Amino acid sequence: MLTYILTLITVFIVLQTNMPAPGMPEQPIRNYWEYIQDLLSQSEELRQTETLNRGKYSRTTNKKYPFDLFRSLNTRALIRACREAIQSAKEVGKRNNWSEEEISLKCEENISIVLEYCGILIEKSSDIDYLIHCMGGEQEEPELRLFLLKQCIPNKDYNSLFGIHFQALINNRKDEYQKILFAIVKRVNEKPKISIAGMEALYSFFSEQYQKCLEKDPVYQSYAIEKNEKIIPLWLENPQIPKPIEFTQIEISKLNRQLNEFITQLELKIKDKRQNNETVINKSKEILEKVYTTFPVAEKEQLKKLLSSRATEPEEKDDGGTS
Repeated sequence: MLTYILTLITVFIVLQTNMPAPGMPEQPIRNYWEYIQDLLSQSEELRQTETLNRGKYSRTTNKKYPFDLFRSLNTRALIRACREAIQSAKEVGKRNNWSEEEISLKCEENISIVLEYCGILIEKSSDIDYLIHCMGGEQEEPELRLFLLKQCIPNKDYNSLFGIHFQALINNRKDEYQKILFAIVKRVNEKPKISIAGMEALYSFFSEQYQKCLEKDPVYQSYAIEKNEKIIPLWLENPQIPKPIEFTQIEISKLNRQLNEFITQLELKIKDKRQNNETVINKSKEILEKVYTTFPVAEKEQLKKLLSSRATEPEEKDDGGTS
């Protein structure tokens, strides 16, 4: 009898172990975008069930959450789903005679749906790098690249739940992230919208790094309290303000070298005759002006002269498209 009971328990455990996880498909996934839409339908059913059961029980056991359904997916699967979601948006747009702007908005909406829970599914650095490399991949879907770049810029209205997570994640992969942004900015034949987003993301990166570095410095912290002022990078140019500690100066010197490389690339976009997209040129000038007024720049007079000469030249209109 005891042997029989043990056998039943063993069979039960094996069956439970072999049962698919919540949201896990029994058949191979042929289209990840369609699969995610099915998961979202299940998620809505979970919400409705939770609403109906609310108040019926004083304690909830084995509660399920919508994001649990996505546990069977990984970053690569989600990126594949993004590509399929983009293709789906374009096919729907073509059938309905949508404008390019309408199709672009639908692509962005679909990508946002796919990546909503991506941030909490990432478990290792290679997953973050995979997303970062997608931004720089010339053969990658431009709509996906543009979406990812936009999500890297803090304090933007279009930041999603994914964007909040992504900004925190890339903070731990700063070197890789910066390398990809520089690669985007340096490309002469880069798609205009992506080139512009890359410049904005790199400027935002430097702004954040300077600020974080200086706000940790005890000398600047003390001075800010004494003067009741907010710490800004331009304090580094002011001889009336005490110098930060040596460690901070070393970090700032490294940032200054990287910033000078950024300035060089922005200048090339203005001067290089191969760069014939006026929208990109004007954005380069706009960001150079922000650099001039925000950061401690070594050759300020030279930069000022370049900006002044460019201001006198006539502007041409350009749509700044992704193609």
